[in-house]
Amino acid sequence: MKFTVERLFDDPPLTGTLPSEMQFSPDGSLISFLKVAIDNRERLDLWRYDVATGKSKCWVNASELIVTAAMSDAEKAARERTRQFTTGITSYAWCPTGKRLLLVIDGSGYLLGVESGELVSFTPSNTRQTDCRFSPKGRFITYVRDRNLYCYDIAKGKERALTRDDEVTISNGVADFIAQEEMHRFEAYWWRDDEKYLAYTRVDEAPIAISQRFEIDAEEINVIPQRYPYAGANNAAVQLGIRDMSSGDTKWIRYKNHKDDYLARVDWAGDQLAVQTQCRDQTELTLKFYDVAAARWRHGLSESSDTWVNLHDNFTHLGKDRFLWTSERDGFNHLYLQSGNEFTQLTRGNGRVERVLYADENKAFVSGWFGSPVEQQLYAVPFDGAPLELITLESGWHDIVIDLNGEQFIDRLTALNNPVQVSLRSIKSSNSHPIDGQSLDSQHPYFPYVSEHSTPTLGTLTAEDGQELHFRLTRPNTLGKSHPVVVYVYGGPGVQRVRNEWAPMLLQMFQQRGYGVMELDNRGSSGRGRMFESPIHLRLGDVEVRDQLEGVKYLKTLSWVDPDRIGVFGHSYGGFMTIMCLAKAPEVFKAGVSVAPVSDWSLYDTHYTERYLATPESNPDGYTASSVFPYLADLQGKLLLMHGMADDNVLFTHSTKLYKALQAANIPFEMMTYPGAKHALQERDVSVHRFNLILDFFERNL
Repeated sequence: MKFTVERLFDDPPLTGTLPSEMQFSPDGSLISFLKVAIDNRERLDLWRYDVATGKSKCWVNASELIVTAAMSDAEKAARERTRQFTTGITSYAWCPTGKRLLLVIDGSGYLLGVESGELVSFTPSNTRQTDCRFSPKGRFITYVRDRNLYCYDIAKGKERALTRDDEVTISNGVADFIAQEEMHRFEAYWWRDDEKYLAYTRVDEAPIAISQRFEIDAEEINVIPQRYPYAGANNAAVQLGIRDMSSGDTKWIRYKNHKDDYLARVDWAGDQLAVQTQCRDQTELTLKFYDVAAARWRHGLSESSDTWVNLHDNFTHLGKDRFLWTSERDGFNHLYLQSGNEFTQLTRGNGRVERVLYADENKAFVSGWFGSPVEQQLYAVPFDGAPLELITLESGWHDIVIDLNGEQFIDRLTALNNPVQVSLRSIKSSNSHPIDGQSLDSQHPYFPYVSEHSTPTLGTLTAEDGQELHFRLTRPNTLGKSHPVVVYVYGGPGVQRVRNEWAPMLLQMFQQRGYGVMELDNRGSSGRGRMFESPIHLRLGDVEVRDQLEGVKYLKTLSWVDPDRIGVFGHSYGGFMTIMCLAKAPEVFKAGVSVAPVSDWSLYDTHYTERYLATPESNPDGYTASSVFPYLADLQGKLLLMHGMADDNVLFTHSTKLYKALQAANIPFEMMTYPGAKHALQERDVSVHRFNLILDFFERNL
C-alpha cells in the first residue's frame, strides 16, 4: 500500500508521536517530555515517565488551556528562526528545587506543582512571553515581553520590569536576527549562580538600513520596513550589560576587541562572565573573562583560521580556573582541558566531539564520532590521559540526555533499519528500560505501508582531492530495468544529511513511485573537519556541484538506473544547488525543483555569507562566480521554482530577480509561489500542494 501526499501530512504522523525535549527532574526520579497529540500534529502536550515504575502518562493536555493573545511579529520571527511551528506547550523547564515546572503555553507562563498537579498562570492575561526561564536558585522567573525583560518573584507573586525601552529599534534580552539565524545563539540574558547579577544584551537595529520587503498574502500586500543586514552592510549594535539585582543598576561593559566584533557566546564561570567574541571576518574567536568585582578583563584563549572559525556550545566551567573547550586547531573538533596555565588535548585523531553533555572533576561525557561520521555515539573522556571509552555500542545515531549526577541517560536511537527507540539506560551497566518504542506493529501509523518500505544503503565515493564522500541511496522497492533517480541535495555548510538513521518519509514517497533517491554530503558539509569544509571558501556552488556529479557518475554504473532520467531537488541552499547543477551540468540533469533558492549572495545576510565569501567589496569575483546568473544561459533541463511570498530569510527578491533573468534570456521555466508562507513552507496545505506539484513535475519530466 502506497501513502499519498495528503496522508504524509495528516494525523497521526506516519513517524508516530515521538517524544521531544526530554529532561530529567533534578533528583532523577522523573523524565518529562513533550509529545505530539494524536489528534493534532501541531499541538504539543507534556508527559512524564516515572523511573521507579517505568510508566508514562500525559501530565498536561494543552488543549484544555486555550490562549487567545495574538502573536507579535517579533515572536513570529523568533519562532521562524528556531523552526518552532507547533502550538500548545512550546517550552518548559524544571525548577532547580524540583518542586515546580515552568510551562509556556502559547505565550502564557504557568507554574505546575509536581506533587499537587496544580497549574497556575503567573503572566498577565492577553500577553505573550518568550524565553521564560527560572533563575539558578528557582526564586525568580525571567522572560521577555514587548522587547523588554521582566522578572517574576515567585514568593511574592509580583512582576517587575527590568528594562523599559520603548524605541521600536531596541530590544532587551532578545538575541538579534544574526545571533539567532546564523550564530545559533538564542539566549540574550544570563543569570549568575548566586542570583546577584543578570547579564543581558541591548540590541539596537538602527545602524541597519531600512529596506522595503513585500509580504504578499492572499488578501493583502504588506510593505515591511525591514532592517535586514545584507552582506557587507552594517549589523545591529549589541551592548552587553550586567544588572545588579539588588540596586537595579546596569553596568555596560566594553567586550569588543574590534569595532565590528560579534557577541558570539556568553556564560557565567563562577563569579566571572565568560564572553566569546568573533571578529567580523570570522577568522578569530576570543574567549575572555570579566571580573565583576574588579571590573577588569582576563584573556582566556584564542582560536584562528585562514578560512573561518566555527562556533560551538562546548565551553564548560569546572570550577576555579578549569574549563572544557572544543577546538578544530588540529583539523578536527576535539576536546581540550584548560587547567591553570595548562591546555591539554583530551581527544585526538580522525573524529569529532559534537557536544559536551556532562562533566565532573575527572571526566566528561560527549557525543560525536570516532569511527564513522554517519553515526553518533556517547563517549566517556577521562581527564587523566586514559583512552576515551565508548558507552553506546549499537550502530546508529544516538541523541543523548544525561542526568545531573552522570549516572543514567536517555538514549534516542535510530538506524537505517530501525525506527526511533527511546530508552532509559545506565552509565555503569547494560541496564536499559524502554520509554517510548516505535516498533512497526499493527498499532503503528506506518504499519499499513511497511510492505512498500525500502531501506536505504550507505556508501562512500572519492572526491577529486582524495577525500571520502558519504552517500545514502534509496532504491525503489520494486526494481525494474530502468528507473529515474532524484538527487535530493542540500550541499551547504553547517548541515550533514547522510546519517545512519531511519529514512525520512519523503524518501519513501519518491521510491514508492518508482524513483531512486540519492543523497550525498559534498565537501563543505559539516561534521568532517576543516579540510572537508574549507574547499568552498571564497567561492560557492563549485566543488559542491563537482562532488554531486561524482554521485551521479556512480549512479550510472547501476543496472537499474536510467542515466538519461536524473533529476535534482533541494530547498534553500539546496535550491541554489539545484539551479547550479542544472546550469553547470546540463547534459546530466534533465529536470530540477528549486525551493526558496539563494540566487545572489549579496542579498543574503552578513554573518553567514561573509563567513564563506568575505564581503562583496573584498571578493567581488567570488560573489559573481557564486551567484546563479552567469550560468543561466547553459540551463537546458526543465526547472520548477517555488518560494514563499513572505520569506524573511531567503527573501522573495532572490526569486523575482531570477524570474526576470530567465525571462530576459527566453528560458522557459515553471513557478509556484505561496502567499503568506515564510522560508520553511511548513503549513499543512502548503506542504500538501507543494509535494503533489513536485511529484507531478517529475512525473511529466522524468
